[in-house]
Amino acid sequence: GSTAASSGDYSKAASSGNSSTAASSGDSSKAASSGNYSTAASSGNYSTAASSGYGSTAASSGDYSKAASSGNYSTAASSGDYSKAASSGDYSKAASSGNYSTAASSGENTISMVAGLSGSAKAGPNGCIALCWYDGSRNRVVVGYVGEGGIEADTWYVVRDGRLEAA
Repeated sequence: GSTAASSGDYSKAASSGNSSTAASSGDSSKAASSGNYSTAASSGNYSTAASSGYGSTAASSGDYSKAASSGNYSTAASSGDYSKAASSGDYSKAASSGNYSTAASSGENTISMVAGLSGSAKAGPNGCIALCWYDGSRNRVVVGYVGEGGIEADTWYVVRDGRLEAA
């Protein structure tokens, strides 16, 4: 049940143990948490958040930010242009917002989504991918299901002319 918090540029926070929490704020900040039901949150450009354990969650905000989470049912979310979100474990989710962002999830029945233009995503077996694109008059979302329509597991996809294509 440990907790760690850090604030300021180049700050760091680390927490270990079941139900642990780590939070860090400021440019180049980092947050890491380990243990079941752990949470890591980081805010600021170039921030990083990592969490490990079943049901873990990692969230990071700021351009070029990164969020990684591992364990079944884990979630990773990152926001800002060029941000990255990665999650591993069955039923895990990776979501990233911002243009040129990426989302990757591995494990069965995973979900990967990018809410931003020019993004890329990949998902595990039986998973799904959602990517955005601009058709010249409005934003649209393209959805692909691993195992259907030629969409393969653990393969990076981008949107070209309104269709998912391997990157």
